[in-house]
Amino acid sequence: MKKIISAITVAGFLYSVSSYAAGPWIEAREAFNSASEQHEFMMRGGYNFINGAGIMLTNAYSVDKYNQFKHSYNELESWYPLFKPTQFFTILPALIITDSASGSTVSPYMDFNYKFTPDFNVTFRYRYNNKNYDSVDNQGRYDKDSTHQFVMYWNLKINDTWAYTFEPDYYIHINDYNSKNGKDHNWELNNKLTYTWDKNWKPYVEASWLDRWDLYNREQYRFRVGIRYSF
Repeated sequence: MKKIISAITVAGFLYSVSSYAAGPWIEAREAFNSASEQHEFMMRGGYNFINGAGIMLTNAYSVDKYNQFKHSYNELESWYPLFKPTQFFTILPALIITDSASGSTVSPYMDFNYKFTPDFNVTFRYRYNNKNYDSVDNQGRYDKDSTHQFVMYWNLKINDTWAYTFEPDYYIHINDYNSKNGKDHNWELNNKLTYTWDKNWKPYVEASWLDRWDLYNREQYRFRVGIRYSF
């Protein structure tokens, strides 16, 4: 816990002294998973800086039924565009700290973004999800189910009103664990469509394929609807 508090303090100090404020924002999102038939409600707030740095706090709740509202996790994320070799290419390190009922996870990641045109850019991300708590592995032993995560973001500004993002995620378990598909790896494919209502409001919808879930003997799909307000 002391390490987590120290990391939060360092991250907050770094972004506060090295960046100029551009503005805060808040967001609310509802999600539904098809195979498990579970809902998740999320509230999020953040602050973006002029130079591309930012900090964000997330609070999420799982909802089996609408009368069963349970806290799921808290998450603090911060990022900073540390290297910009050219005006088109940016290298951005970041850190995510997640706290749930099971324990905490510290996830450093590195983004490599290339802007092909003003309306189209691609980001490759490597993220290491380091779990700080033990769980039972495939052999019945206690270990840490940490994962490698590889992500790509294909961001397209269609026009001044609409934007689309395609995001494939690939996870690999480091130790002897399986994903919900019964394998040591799994895919997620996410599609997000954002509508710019005005300079403040941005509603969006997202549809995702979360690989096969053996527990339910079928594919898991996730549908999200959300809205962000920028001050």
